[in-house]
Amino acid sequence: MLVAGVCAGLLSYVLSVFLISLYAATGAIAGALGVAREMGAGRFGLLMADYGMPLLFVLLVIPASLLVGRRTGGPGLLHGALTGLVAAATHQAVGLLFGPPDPNELLIYPALGLGGGLLGGARGWAARSGEQALHDANRALSASRNARQVAAALGENLAGSGVTGLCLWSCPGDGPARPLGEWAPAGSPAGIPPDPSSWAGRPSGPLRISPSALPPGERSILESRGVGSLLVLPLLAPGGRFRGLMTVASRRRLGFSRSDLRVWSTAARMAALALENLHLVEQARRAGRRAGVLEERQRLAHEIHDTLAQGFTSIVTNLEAAEGALKRDHSALRRHLDQALAVARESLSEARRLVWALRPEPLEDAPLPEALRRLAERWSSSSGVPAEVFVTGEPRSLPADSEVTLLRVAQEALANVRKHARAGRVAITLSYIGDRVVLDVRDDGVGFDPSSLPPGTGGSGFGLRSMRERVGRAGGTLSVESAPGEGTALSAEVPVRLVAERVGGAG
Repeated sequence: MLVAGVCAGLLSYVLSVFLISLYAATGAIAGALGVAREMGAGRFGLLMADYGMPLLFVLLVIPASLLVGRRTGGPGLLHGALTGLVAAATHQAVGLLFGPPDPNELLIYPALGLGGGLLGGARGWAARSGEQALHDANRALSASRNARQVAAALGENLAGSGVTGLCLWSCPGDGPARPLGEWAPAGSPAGIPPDPSSWAGRPSGPLRISPSALPPGERSILESRGVGSLLVLPLLAPGGRFRGLMTVASRRRLGFSRSDLRVWSTAARMAALALENLHLVEQARRAGRRAGVLEERQRLAHEIHDTLAQGFTSIVTNLEAAEGALKRDHSALRRHLDQALAVARESLSEARRLVWALRPEPLEDAPLPEALRRLAERWSSSSGVPAEVFVTGEPRSLPADSEVTLLRVAQEALANVRKHARAGRVAITLSYIGDRVVLDVRDDGVGFDPSSLPPGTGGSGFGLRSMRERVGRAGGTLSVESAPGEGTALSAEVPVRLVAERVGGAG
């Protein structure tokens, strides 16, 4: 905040002096060439002092306070205003080098600094709030177990004051759309809106629709619920496959700005991915898959369908064709056999890839210490908070489930630091100590009182209780030490002896 304000105040003077000097230099060159100017350098300097410098000052204060507002979040308005006042004070302090202060400037620049700071701080706060809302919606989506919860995750985190409802639709293509889940804020009329597939079709992007443009029956339903405008967005699964529609209703006739369209387009992509995952999980559950491997097996079922099954189908087709060409055409026989052999090799490579993909992506091509370092680098880059990884002792091989457990603990701990701790530094230590492997995550944030948290607290989907259970399944323990104002230390411990037994058994 202080640095941004000082830079804005100094740059307004530097740029003004540069423009005046540039004008004077071009004027001297024009005079030497015999070209007369209507305005001399002195008059241009007065105009810059009266009008140009205040304009430059405001144009520099706004982005400076916007940057401060994005970084500080909640108190962005206050910090933006303070940034503008610091810029005004710096500007006037520099002005003292050129002479006594102008009484008018003593009023003008603080007012311009305050106004520009509030404007930039408000925009920065709005941008930070939008990013946080998408982050919260994404975390809520990861904990959703059905389409209704998906709709609620988006509505509760992203809907503004004018939104009256949100609905997710499945569009099979050979009939009317089927509602999957809906959400409405408290106090809004409940009920599913009219089927949008008959008049929206399959749009490639967001589509704003006014109820007055709809057939009378559907228009009357929407108007009776106070809907002034409707936004229809496609739900596109990974790969661009059309999955359905999402409708967002607003009571305002011009209820969706360009920034709203960007936010809801992102939300539609998040919802499509969440629905796709729920669909695959439901398919796996119906097939009777065990709870412990449910998530991984549904992913493998999808991968096998798209890769190995199609490859083996091609092999069978080529071998059947080769059998028919056996007595007729030896060149055709060779061609079919070569094609079958190539597809078989590709399918074998695909099978190997699927087997290795059982491990999380960060652990696919790196050991646990390196995966933690990469995690810390990505987290620091996105959060702006330095995070360092230290490894003590002699690293050793761990079974996949133990490495996944420690990596997931580190990911959730960093997520909690980013959301709650307001820390300035994070240290991650992986220690190989005798018969134990210990992961410590420490921050210098605001801390909290662990005894005041109810059971299961710690965030959606993978809270403190879930982390303890997961570490317990690996034969270890998890502990948390914290106090208000003293930061937080989280420690997960896994016994090495159990690890060695599992590795030997797997061989």
